[in-house]
Amino acid sequence: MAFLQSGIFVRHDPETASVPLVVDVSRSGRVYPKEFRSPLPFTVLHDNVSMYVEDLWAAAPQVGATMLYCCFPNTFMDVNRKEDDLDPAVIEGEWPTPLNPSPVAIRGLGLIKTKSRYGEPMQEKKLTVAEIKERFDVYYHPYHRELKRIVDETYARHGMLWQLSCHCMSAIGAPTHADAGKPRADFCLGNIGYTTSSKEFVEYVAAEIKKLGYSVTINTPYEGNELNRRHGAPAKGVESIMVEINKKLFMDTKTFRKTEGFAKLKADLDRLLQTLAGDAAKRSRK
Repeated sequence: MAFLQSGIFVRHDPETASVPLVVDVSRSGRVYPKEFRSPLPFTVLHDNVSMYVEDLWAAAPQVGATMLYCCFPNTFMDVNRKEDDLDPAVIEGEWPTPLNPSPVAIRGLGLIKTKSRYGEPMQEKKLTVAEIKERFDVYYHPYHRELKRIVDETYARHGMLWQLSCHCMSAIGAPTHADAGKPRADFCLGNIGYTTSSKEFVEYVAAEIKKLGYSVTINTPYEGNELNRRHGAPAKGVESIMVEINKKLFMDTKTFRKTEGFAKLKADLDRLLQTLAGDAAKRSRK
């Protein structure tokens, strides 16, 4: 069963016996709010979306997991960033609370993007304090509230939880990225320096992916962000990792079309989900 909060999120509930596995897809939204304006061509904007990730992980409910999909684009407001990870240069007026922009935000890729992945200006104009607060109230906070509710209820039911925060990445680091110009592995797993999951868990998932024939890196070039930070607590049994998949495996980045590799990759992820769900169920207290 699916539950929709129009323009904000779609929640896909387990279609079989519930297991302590939650899949969130936060940066694949393609429902552009009418108030979003940018000087960039639509094709450039769309290139910043983690396309088709919700399709790749669509089997999650079939194995008993819950999947939460964010409908709006991360270029409008990125729910995988902290609330204070905001570049003051994008604000018209004075923000009422202290800001703590990360180096990533200063490069243009924070909570509200000021640049595309390739450095083009993202915003048509500065945003007023009221405009940004509205984005928090209408988009950012409802998504986070729903994910927290799912995590809390799943943990309360099972006494443990595995969270996969799923994204996709370009084959080569873009100019605004820390690994600019460098080729990337098929998968990158992240747990913010082994803080949001145990070493054993992230290495277990990496090993299962390698069994399927893919290359994997851990915490490079990405290590995860806000969605992992908020929920990961390995000491109490909440294992939270980021999963980045290389776009070269399943899509043509010029046409935004799925390639022939999509079907194989999805079949492999279906098998991965079955393995994770089965192992998670064995560890559940219910």
